[in-house]
Amino acid sequence: MKKVLLILSFFVSFGFISQAQTVTGNVIDGLDKGYLDQVWVVNLTNLDSAETNMRGYFRIKGSSGDSLVFKRQHYIPAGKRVGEQTHFVMEIYLNARLLPRFDVYAKEYRIPFSMDGSASPTGMRGLTDRPAGPGKIYSGMSDNPGLMPALTIDGPISYFMKSERQKRQYARRLAEIARQQDYLDLIQSDSVMIALKTEYNLTDKDLDDLIIEFNLQNISHQFKDMNSKMVEQRLLDFFDRKTGRKY
Repeated sequence: MKKVLLILSFFVSFGFISQAQTVTGNVIDGLDKGYLDQVWVVNLTNLDSAETNMRGYFRIKGSSGDSLVFKRQHYIPAGKRVGEQTHFVMEIYLNARLLPRFDVYAKEYRIPFSMDGSASPTGMRGLTDRPAGPGKIYSGMSDNPGLMPALTIDGPISYFMKSERQKRQYARRLAEIARQQDYLDLIQSDSVMIALKTEYNLTDKDLDDLIIEFNLQNISHQFKDMNSKMVEQRLLDFFDRKTGRKY
């Protein structure tokens, strides 16, 4: 009987230890809140890594106090320190500044008829042809009244719609990025990265690891409102310390 209790106690203890050494979560887009796959999650403490699946889910070895970094193409890298909760939802934001430029071409679309004695099949006029005002609701789409059923909401009510909230969130994020412009110009410069690899004799992986650690050490201010000289000096001091040139 004692042997059975001893074995059970061992497995229960082992289960708690295993649970404490695992960090799980989901990664979502910070604007549309959709799940993100192919996000590379790295634990800088034990160098374990994992990639999110279609539901944004990841599972990685780690525990409270570990530093995690999240990277995905065209997204701004983000870091997080694991707290008491070892399962969490992480938001990362699209780096629209680095997306490839493209142009959109289309024929101009016009509604050929209006309501006054015309042959309009719906009898509706475009939104610009009728009086508008705060809080008014019209049947049909604002750009094509023939698409029924639908509603167009005009005025302050639209302020609370999801699409408008997302636009405001995106505008705020762009304003934050503008405050980091000198840092982004430096850290995203190919010539700067090549110079760092040459000067400090680093591999691509060594450079990536150091840049991630540099970002995490400065996550409290994220280089907002810092000029390029200040960012450059911080970067060089960090590389000197990590490579043993400065103690």
